[in-house]
Amino acid sequence: MRRFLQNFQLNFLLASVLYIVLGVVLILRPGFTGILLCRLLGGGLLLYGLFALGGYLIRSREMEAFRLELFFGVVAAALGLFFLLNPTAILSILPTILGVYVVIDSLVALQRAMRLYRMEYPRWWASLLMALLGVVLGVLLVLRPFGATRLLIRFIGVVFVYLGISDLWSLRKLSALIRDLRERAPIEIDPIDLE
Repeated sequence: MRRFLQNFQLNFLLASVLYIVLGVVLILRPGFTGILLCRLLGGGLLLYGLFALGGYLIRSREMEAFRLELFFGVVAAALGLFFLLNPTAILSILPTILGVYVVIDSLVALQRAMRLYRMEYPRWWASLLMALLGVVLGVLLVLRPFGATRLLIRFIGVVFVYLGISDLWSLRKLSALIRDLRERAPIEIDPIDLE
């Protein structure tokens, strides 16, 4: 159980740092990083799609459960190729894609804030406010209020930095709360409660 919690915290920490680093790069080098980001995203989607297709081919094709994996593999590989071959076209819709992602990530953060509330953490409302602000920033990205691509990419960078800091803060508070609970009642915490 302890190893699960440590792995969970390490993965969460690495994702938060990655958000911050990516955000800083987008702020400082918007023109270059826009195309690079599209190509990296395309490469990642293509690899995911190929792995999913490979996984489907290795497993029994008769199993109903893996047909969805085949579908996602084909879609991801096709999107990856499109991202790699048409990065400038992707840049025009990238804010919408990232905005949707930020909204989803912030809704997950909102769920974490509600967990803190149920665990009677005194400052749960701060996590709630940060999650709600993340939702607003994501919606702004989807609506694309800015005309200039460079300004928009910088704004995306600011959103990523905010998400990273917000996630780090939530992780710190959640870790402190878990330590508190262990000291008060040394019982095992079910990993399902942390998802």
